[in-house]
Amino acid sequence: MLTHNGAPASSTNALRKLLDKVEGADPEDVKRIQNYIEMGYNRQGRSLILFSCAKKDFWWAFSFAVPVDDFAFVSFRPYVRQLAHLLDVYERCGVVQVDQEGARIYVFNMGNLEAVEGYLGEEVKQHRSGGWSAPRYQRREEGLARQNLQEAAEMAEEFYRNNGTRRLILAGTGKNVATFKDLLSNRLRSMIIGAIAADANASPNDLRDKALALAVKAEKRDADALADQILAAAQTGGNAVLGVTETLTAVQQGRASHVIVVADYAQQAYRFVDSGHVLLELTEDADLQSGRVQLLPDAVESCLRRALVQNIGFTVVDHHDGLEKAGKIGALTRY
Repeated sequence: MLTHNGAPASSTNALRKLLDKVEGADPEDVKRIQNYIEMGYNRQGRSLILFSCAKKDFWWAFSFAVPVDDFAFVSFRPYVRQLAHLLDVYERCGVVQVDQEGARIYVFNMGNLEAVEGYLGEEVKQHRSGGWSAPRYQRREEGLARQNLQEAAEMAEEFYRNNGTRRLILAGTGKNVATFKDLLSNRLRSMIIGAIAADANASPNDLRDKALALAVKAEKRDADALADQILAAAQTGGNAVLGVTETLTAVQQGRASHVIVVADYAQQAYRFVDSGHVLLELTEDADLQSGRVQLLPDAVESCLRRALVQNIGFTVVDHHDGLEKAGKIGALTRY
């Protein structure tokens, strides 16, 4: 497994340095990866994640419009932590760009524009101040603008109802954003993570870049709050566990409801081939020698895999003092 983030001019040299540091890689896989970067990669994305197993004739490569950390890993199964982290941060973010005459409604998935719709209502004219009729004209145009935004809010409700959007960002002037927010349903208002300033001529790429930056900040804020919640619950005997042993046990028993881990944390473990059960220490070395047990480079990865299969939430936090002191990994539990 390899993740790579960099500009085209530096990609080849950076890739070689990255692969040189990896132990145990099949030379055929290294060759496939190098050939792809040098001849097959179109370099249109901002980053790349790929998996290669030449012996099983398996290959998967995908470029993204969002950044990843440079990383290479060799194991008997795909290493998916960074991919899962990208999904957690960048999966389906809605952006509604509003003005007095309507709205443009977007969904960005992993940084790519996935869907867009628009609503254009009645023209709202700007009148010069002064004169006895100015207040009447102003009230009429404000009424038109509100009606336009009301229609746009109804379209947004329908648009975002069934497409799996978890976060919503509003874009426009402060006044238009505030008016539009008041017209949204409680469900859509609960999805809003913030607002960005944008004029009517802002391009989808401009909106995407600002929205992704806001999404990263929101995810960090949510991750810190989740870590605080797990620490508080675990320390008071609530439904939470800390440390890799307790977290792995909770996940394997189906008790975990959300797992959180410090980004760079890894822990070697062992896996029984027949049952799939993972444990941190072996009591009988003969099990490993017999082939009944596999050495796992990372028990955290096993937690992630099982969480994904069980539809359990999984959050990666770059840094959190309390969580790092308490074992670097923890989970909320159902009981």
